[in-house]
Amino acid sequence: MSTARRDRPRGGFRRTAAGPVGRLGLTVAVVVAVFAGVLPRIADYGQAWLLVRALTGSETLVIAAVAAVNLISYAPLWMAALPGLALWRALLVDLASTAISNTVPIGFAFGLGTTAAMLHSFAFPPAAITRGVALTGIWNNLVKLAMPALALGGLVLVGDAPTGLAVAAVLGSAVLLLVVGILVATVTHRRAGARFAAAAERLASRAARARGRRAPTGWVTRTERFRVDSLELLRHRWLALTVAAVASHVALFLVLLTCLRAVDGQGSGVHWVVVLAVFAITRLVTLVPITPGALGVAELSYVAGLTAVGVGAGAAAAAVFLFRFLTWFVPIPLGLAAWLLWRHGIGRVAGVARAAA
Repeated sequence: MSTARRDRPRGGFRRTAAGPVGRLGLTVAVVVAVFAGVLPRIADYGQAWLLVRALTGSETLVIAAVAAVNLISYAPLWMAALPGLALWRALLVDLASTAISNTVPIGFAFGLGTTAAMLHSFAFPPAAITRGVALTGIWNNLVKLAMPALALGGLVLVGDAPTGLAVAAVLGSAVLLLVVGILVATVTHRRAGARFAAAAERLASRAARARGRRAPTGWVTRTERFRVDSLELLRHRWLALTVAAVASHVALFLVLLTCLRAVDGQGSGVHWVVVLAVFAITRLVTLVPITPGALGVAELSYVAGLTAVGVGAGAAAAAVFLFRFLTWFVPIPLGLAAWLLWRHGIGRVAGVARAAA
């Protein structure tokens, strides 16, 4: 009895640390540490704000136009993964899920729930929704993993590649090849897919038991269902998925590059391939979401990376803060508006609107 009583506080602490309170605490700690502790030692916030205020009207319009293109750039990936999904509905889904992911700790999970509910209300069956969510996530992460290798190749052409980037590129390429190999084997070979699913289920079961949770089951069956459902779609749409995923990342990179070029012109001496390298490494660093929308982590990585390649600290901070305002903050009110429109019936198919409410 005494042992059980001693174990309860430990179990309670673990549950609290892994629960919403713990995740919120981690988010607050990271954000405070970055914005109040680390970044002020790298760049002067006052100088960064003066550089943003010094933007001309034409520069502001160009930045706004590029940012607007970025806001709609992810919708075509949803359209490629879900045949029949209209652009405006894809925008509603993407904006709403992005807003949640950018504000809620472990928001990507809640964003997936919102995505599933909205797509269901658009009359897509559960199997198609699951396949679409899986394929968009897979293709998005494949591009993230491929970008450091592409940036390294570009740096070789324009100059010496930094050691840090070379290591990141090699690691990214290795993981990319591994993921692509598993994906191809899972989709094209039934036995290989079953083996990968069984191995993953065993690992997940061990992790679940170690944390006192129920072990997952049925992964082999679900993988086979995913394989059958996805094979035909991938045969006809792999190119559209690839182009759409690459285009969304290019649009995001162009926002960063445009902000850097416009802020006091201090980034004009840095080759765009070098900026792409910083962008690619940060996307790799933020592959695992520690905070909502990688808040704090992304800013630190971008500013540190840009100053390391020769951009002035003030200009780097100004460009990154402007970039993150446009790509992290702006989608939040737009996503809230999209969610409210959906909640009031916009885009819903009458026959399934009540079930999705």
